[in-house]
Amino acid sequence: MLFPLLVNGQINRSAREFAGEQVQEYIKTKLFKGSSYKPVSLGELKPVQEKRNPEIAWTIEHTFEIKEHSVSDQKAVSKTFRFQFYMDEKMKILRAETYLVN
Repeated sequence: MLFPLLVNGQINRSAREFAGEQVQEYIKTKLFKGSSYKPVSLGELKPVQEKRNPEIAWTIEHTFEIKEHSVSDQKAVSKTFRFQFYMDEKMKILRAETYLVN
């Protein structure tokens, strides 16, 4: 009886890890290309059903820091961002929404 629970837990963990990899790749290659990226926290992978976009099957929240170089004083400044990523059934990112944390 315990075995199905362990298998289900492993599948959920693996799906979250895969989603996290997809999110990190998206951030590094599409959102902040060439910036220094530091993950802070990765939220829970949640199933979602949106009436306006039925392709979206999953959502995950991710908080991370980006170091940006200030042109005026030549210093690196860290900014914290929190993004909500929306993915299809195959974990392809379809949309990302954000707000600046600090």
